[in-house]
Amino acid sequence: PEGVIFGSLKRIAEEKPSLIEKYYNTVAPAENPSVALNTLLAQDGVMIYVPKGVRVERPLQLVNVFSSPVPLAAFRRILIVLEEGAELQLLVCDHTQNRDKSYLAAQVSEVILGEGSRLEVCSIEESSEKTSRYSRLFVRQESGSHFSFNSTTLTCGTTRNDFSVSLLGEHCETMLAGMVIGSGKMHVDNDSDIRHMAPRCHSNQLFKYVLDEESKGAFEGSIFVAPGARFTEAYQSNRNILASTTAKMHCKPQLEIYNDDVKCSHGATTGQLDTDALFYMRSRGIPESEARTMLMQAFMVDVIDTVHISGLRERLLHLVDRRFSGTLGDCAGCRSKEC
Repeated sequence: PEGVIFGSLKRIAEEKPSLIEKYYNTVAPAENPSVALNTLLAQDGVMIYVPKGVRVERPLQLVNVFSSPVPLAAFRRILIVLEEGAELQLLVCDHTQNRDKSYLAAQVSEVILGEGSRLEVCSIEESSEKTSRYSRLFVRQESGSHFSFNSTTLTCGTTRNDFSVSLLGEHCETMLAGMVIGSGKMHVDNDSDIRHMAPRCHSNQLFKYVLDEESKGAFEGSIFVAPGARFTEAYQSNRNILASTTAKMHCKPQLEIYNDDVKCSHGATTGQLDTDALFYMRSRGIPESEARTMLMQAFMVDVIDTVHISGLRERLLHLVDRRFSGTLGDCAGCRSKEC
């Protein structure tokens, strides 16, 4: 639609410097070492700007592809601004084409949501065992805004995703969801920090891991409720399955609450596949490997259900099915129209 901007930060800084001056580096703390390093080394990035009251009908897609013939470090910057009443859906895909090369992706994202705006982001990582990814997301929400983020890690080397969300106005809603399918020596961390600074806001976090072979996972989730943030509802859940005796999971849920008029909860469980369900399926003639795959697929369904981008939920089901069956999805390179 007219007025919507989706392009290079460098180009926008030249054509519309007032936008960059107003929003760039206003959410990500400059004193943070990773932010400071990214600001120093980033040569370009992406800006998405949706003006007041504009609804982008079709989802936008941002594709990051490592294809360098030599080892490479990329410092990426993303700036997303939705003014009052604006709406947007965004799909972000991370891929590696030369799987025998070592790559580092260091990404800082800033999201600014005006009053009553709505943003849904779905991030899919399908990289290589030699790719390391460190992503930091900073979000500022104003009154009545809605933010939803779904993070899917299918394949990688080492990945760490940090989410920092500040709910600054009343009646904000935040949904963070993530799923990790680990195998080999993959290492995936997801850390969240949700800060309720205003009354009558709602947040929900749901992260699930299935770890096999020698893979490792970690989840650290924090909910902070300020003294004035009365009638807050904040929920956090982390559920994990260890499909081998050598896989490891570390989790650390945290609540920090400074008033009594709230509804908050957190929980974390780590275990193995349900042996009774596995026995029942095998007694009905289903081979053990197929039964295990079916149970792990069912375990991830409620995370996939948090996605509302048209067609993407079915696409994720397909990619997860292929991943659990031991084959890579055909999403790499984003050659499929459905992706």
